[in-house]
Amino acid sequence: MVKKIFTAVSVILIPMLAVALLSFAGCKSDMDAGADSGPIEVVDGAGETVVLSLPAEKVVVISPSALEIISGLGAMDRVVEVDSYSVTSGDPLAEGFEGAGDSYGLNIEKIAELDPVLLIAVAGGSDDDYRRVEELGIEIYRVISISGIEGVYEEITNISKLVGFEEKGEELVEELKKSADGIYNEVKDLKNEDKPEVFYEVWNDPLMSAGKDTFINDLIEKAGGINILAEDDITGWPEYSVETLIEKNPDIIIAPMSLAGDPSVILNDERFSSIDAVTSGRVYSVPDNPVSRPSQNLIKALQMLSKAFHPEIFGEFEIIE
Repeated sequence: MVKKIFTAVSVILIPMLAVALLSFAGCKSDMDAGADSGPIEVVDGAGETVVLSLPAEKVVVISPSALEIISGLGAMDRVVEVDSYSVTSGDPLAEGFEGAGDSYGLNIEKIAELDPVLLIAVAGGSDDDYRRVEELGIEIYRVISISGIEGVYEEITNISKLVGFEEKGEELVEELKKSADGIYNEVKDLKNEDKPEVFYEVWNDPLMSAGKDTFINDLIEKAGGINILAEDDITGWPEYSVETLIEKNPDIIIAPMSLAGDPSVILNDERFSSIDAVTSGRVYSVPDNPVSRPSQNLIKALQMLSKAFHPEIFGEFEIIE
């Protein structure tokens, strides 16, 4: 009799318990979704607090580095338009888009027609255009002016929150930190005399380079090199005399491929013929984007620079697209 009663109670209670558990799981799922979806607050590169009630499902991106971050997050389906430069330069991420302007001027009519929730723009763009966009009820996030790798982590975190991919953003930052720290930990304890002196050629006529407060300088240092401009406490993106370069006599010269598609461009430049980097053949051309665009792709720049600076540790230099 007791067994029959227990069986009957089980038949009644187990389905009820299952329904209760499923209902709780559903409620928890709804709570998690609500927690992940908003409200969202981040501080942008202009020091402004950007507030969204929900993640932006329609975004216009007028920043090539931000576009790379969004691609890395797997959130390209949120992008409804990109900057015109990315379109005209044939950036694969801009395929299928028409362009909505750039830092020099926005296509306000196109942006209004697209009716995005968010515009991701560059700091230092047209204030008049940004004001007109805000008058349309569109939030603007201005990308951070990044002078080091840490700033890239912050940018990825901010953008991932804005487009509703925060968990993926955390994973991307963690992976990037692990890879970047893995390189830096191999060189951080080297003495200065064991680090090559490096000149990064931003432009050749007039000759220009990158100072100590730039993203490129941080890449050079994290890869185990010494930026000759930082060594002399030079900041920004200054013109640099050939005479000073000859005097400093760097061990290595790095240039973007847009300037020197092949090292021979620099190796055959008579102005540099007496510099150690040239006489030893330690001149390297690297793809522009990993070095010039602060995104998760910076790890490619670190890998290339570390191989150029310390092949005895990292192996021979190779181009990483």
